[in-house]
Amino acid sequence: MPEPNSFRRINQALGKQPKIGPFPAGQVFPLAFILFISWSIKEVFHLSWINTALFGTWLMGTSWILTGTRAWQFFSKFVSTPYFVRVAVRYESLLKGQEQSVKSGRIER
Repeated sequence: MPEPNSFRRINQALGKQPKIGPFPAGQVFPLAFILFISWSIKEVFHLSWINTALFGTWLMGTSWILTGTRAWQFFSKFVSTPYFVRVAVRYESLLKGQEQSVKSGRIER
C-alpha cells in the first residue's frame, strides 16, 4: 500500500514531449523542409536517388543532433572547464597621497 503523502501519477503522458514516431513533434516541419531541400538539389543537379537519400539523411541527422531534445549532451563535450588559480595580491591603497597628509595632521586643499 502506498504512503498517504506520496505522489500518485494519474496521466502517464504528463511531462513528456509529443512525438510522431521516433521524431519529436517540433522537428517534423524542419525535417520536411530538409527533405524538400535535398529533393530540390536532386532536381537542379540531376543526382540519383541514392545521392539524394544520403544527402537528406545526413542533413536530417545533423539537424536532429544540433536541435534535438538533448542537444546539450552533444555540445557539453566541447565546453572547456575553467582554470582557477589562487592568487594573493598585495594591497596598495589608491589614496596613498591623502593618507600621508592625514597622518601628518595636515589636509591640503
